[in-house]
Amino acid sequence: MSTTITTTQVETQKLSEPVTIDITSPSSTSSVNGTGSQSLPPVKEWIAPQPTKEEVEWADILTVDLSLYDTNKQQLIDTVQTALERDGFFYVVGHGIPDETLKRQFGVGQLTFDEVPREEKEAHRAQIAEKGSFMGYKLQNYWEIKDGVRDRIEHYNFYQNHIDPTTRHPKALQPFVPEVKSFLEETRQKVLRRILNLIDGVLGLEEGYLWSLHEDANGRRGDDLLRYMIYDPLTNEESQKTNGVMLNGHTDFNSVSTLVSQPITALQVLMPDNVWRYVKHKDGALVINIGDQLSFMSGGILRGTMHRVVRPPKDQVHHRRLGVFHFAHFISGVPLDLLPSKKVREEGHVIFQGEVPTTDQWEATRVKSYGTAQFIKGEEYDIEVIAGLQVRHYH
Repeated sequence: MSTTITTTQVETQKLSEPVTIDITSPSSTSSVNGTGSQSLPPVKEWIAPQPTKEEVEWADILTVDLSLYDTNKQQLIDTVQTALERDGFFYVVGHGIPDETLKRQFGVGQLTFDEVPREEKEAHRAQIAEKGSFMGYKLQNYWEIKDGVRDRIEHYNFYQNHIDPTTRHPKALQPFVPEVKSFLEETRQKVLRRILNLIDGVLGLEEGYLWSLHEDANGRRGDDLLRYMIYDPLTNEESQKTNGVMLNGHTDFNSVSTLVSQPITALQVLMPDNVWRYVKHKDGALVINIGDQLSFMSGGILRGTMHRVVRPPKDQVHHRRLGVFHFAHFISGVPLDLLPSKKVREEGHVIFQGEVPTTDQWEATRVKSYGTAQFIKGEEYDIEVIAGLQVRHYH
């Protein structure tokens, strides 16, 4: 069932008003499943690895300082426009999320992988092939990287909506569900909402339009998720077979993705000159990129960023790589039609020649097939055809 969103549904609340988010601190109490309050169990401190001292080629990625949002918005719009039309990636600083809050999320991420027994992880395995859903654990060895080498990636996902009750999670994680979801809401309000408003400015939309496709006036919201993701090192033999690639080059499936910057040098972006370059770590920064869905709706004006993860430099190769992500999603049922923008109509192009998939249909299809489907093999990348489009998967 498709959903039509009109400009009359745009949220008009001004973002210059203070945003107050209640984040549960390590020393506070939280209500678990409505049964009362209890003290949070201790969380092992995350110790950030040292940044690499190796010489690598860094991507030229622009920075958006959200502390200027109320005073110099046009400058930010111009920076976002350059970034998203050129390579689809940019840093965000001045976002107002404390460093200790970000570090705490890495601590909870460690707990997610190290303190939940394997049997319980299996019981909470995501129904990827069955339902096209990442709800739960994606365990190691599910995806093929290349020539029979399977991935060494594990991730776990928390969703913001009613589809994700506290009781759905493993016992060790249940006390932390309110805290994780509070952090998810903080990133939505302090980062996603402002970034979407800046993209409205880039595309000539009424401010708040893109936000209304993520959360409408009736309170319906997309199924955003907060993901913890950890990479175990590849063996030397595996790395030789994959040319060091740990996660194949891909575009994200959703609207906007946010990565908390972390020190392991492994994320690469395919830049406009067709060269893979590393994303450099910035303390306290967030790394933003757009996914398929927003790129499609912009008529291709905004670039869905091709990115991959490769083996870290020699001085970091022994480390596990822990990541914290926020994947924003449009409301389910929204068709991936062109946005009602003069710029999109004049400078973009129609993406789907036949039936236009909805946001949730595209997401489920890509989740089901990623790393498992039979692709058209190529030397540099493989091709998957979805809804008449050729989707590239780089080696």
